[in-house]
Amino acid sequence: MKRGPAVVGALLALCVLAAFAANVERQAFLGDDSFISFRYAKHLAEGQGLVWNPGDRVEGYTNFLWVLLMAAGLSVGIAPEGASMALGIASGLGLLAAMVVFTARTTGWRDPILWLTPMVLALHRSFTAWCTGGLETSFFTLLVFLAVLRFVRERERGDAFPLGSSLLFALASLTRPEGALFAFVAGAFFLAEIGLRRRSLRVGLLWSLPYGVIVGAHLLWRRAYHGDWLPNTFYAKVPGVWWDHGFSYLARFIDDYQVGWFLPLILIALLLGREFKAWLLFAQALAYAIYVAGVGGDRFEFRFLVPILPHLYWLIADGIHRLTRPVGSRRMRAAGVVLAGVAAAGLLGTTVGSPRRPEAQRARMAVGAHGINTLGSIRHYANARAREGKLLRRWSDEGVLPSDLVLCVGGAGAVPYYTDWTTIDRRGLNDATIAHLPLERRGSIGHERDAPFEYLLERKVVIFDVLNQIVHESDAEKRKRGSVVHDGHELPLKAVRVRGLTLIFATLVSDAELDRIFAGLEVLH
Repeated sequence: MKRGPAVVGALLALCVLAAFAANVERQAFLGDDSFISFRYAKHLAEGQGLVWNPGDRVEGYTNFLWVLLMAAGLSVGIAPEGASMALGIASGLGLLAAMVVFTARTTGWRDPILWLTPMVLALHRSFTAWCTGGLETSFFTLLVFLAVLRFVRERERGDAFPLGSSLLFALASLTRPEGALFAFVAGAFFLAEIGLRRRSLRVGLLWSLPYGVIVGAHLLWRRAYHGDWLPNTFYAKVPGVWWDHGFSYLARFIDDYQVGWFLPLILIALLLGREFKAWLLFAQALAYAIYVAGVGGDRFEFRFLVPILPHLYWLIADGIHRLTRPVGSRRMRAAGVVLAGVAAAGLLGTTVGSPRRPEAQRARMAVGAHGINTLGSIRHYANARAREGKLLRRWSDEGVLPSDLVLCVGGAGAVPYYTDWTTIDRRGLNDATIAHLPLERRGSIGHERDAPFEYLLERKVVIFDVLNQIVHESDAEKRKRGSVVHDGHELPLKAVRVRGLTLIFATLVSDAELDRIFAGLEVLH
């Protein structure tokens, strides 16, 4: 590599790193849902097993390998709040590096287009935000893309033992069940090449072996340990296909980032390039998008689409790259270069500017079945719940509150994690009984089920967090509302005064029992 292109490449790499660091810092947050995984990890590290409540084997997480990593950190004194952020950001950086290596095999190391996709991702609101959040999103995305990179490389070299990509696909599937979809598409391509006699059946069987053994063993363990073939979250969140909501979710993403303008470039990448890896990325992205549409999308701002952002933007960038190599006269080649430059600038500009449009912000916050939680609202809610959970835990440790309360919440994250109280998740993500209840109508995705009154009565719930906030500055909320209706039953709000603040909640125990539980504190019935 000559010095000039090397210097340019180094400068562009620094620009990518600077953009990534700035956007991660701007968007960083810990989501409330991440504390569900943290609670499982804490119980595992403490020797209680992969349980939500001690003795209750329900798979309320959808990220087995991520939970194990958080538990490993806890076992050596590293809190999951920090470990998840560090691993998520490191995964984002690893993905950018893998993207550079993957692209260089098409463009070479001297072409500036090499840095287009990494720069788009470094500037991307959704990609950089979900490198934080405390969840496995960026780690899963990295594993999937590394598996693709390795899969393509094994094919190019004609490896007789292509085990690396199979192992990476297996790790991705242990991190999120959707990893199986990416592995399935890669397997279909492998099978097609066997049919075309480009690869042997023996090599195909060897490739499938690590994946089958690892994922199959985990599947059998899940059935034996948790009693189901699928995570409990699947039963709670996916009662059936929901194309209407799913297509709305995809359309909102396309509008938010103005991606529709650049989708024709994917056709250029596929038809002009005719490369195996382009078709593989396209097939995986398409299959995954159909899956996301089928399950109805997600409640959180474009989290489910992050795993295919590298696929999507690599294909667009490859289409732009193809524009710089048209056949014909010098004038046509010059026009192609100009058009490619305009497309690249437009892609970068819309990635940064389009989500900031007032109409895009209003669309993200739209209420109703098709609304999603914006990054800002997720951050605000999680911070409030974490402060509340830490305060309740401190009062519990100091003996002001009992340590064995039974809690029921809708936001089953930070408060259950910090208090470690026995907790009923009213939405059923961590409760098999609620998750398997029949669903009469669709609503806000992931929050459509609710705990029946009789079930909460049977579980002797002391604090029913019906207001989605337990600690208040005064009892004004109790005086204003008086009671709430749940499952056809009117539940009077109760208030307990603690050190100048007030706990407000509904309860499923008698007034006499409530007075006994909070003996020494003022209880307002």
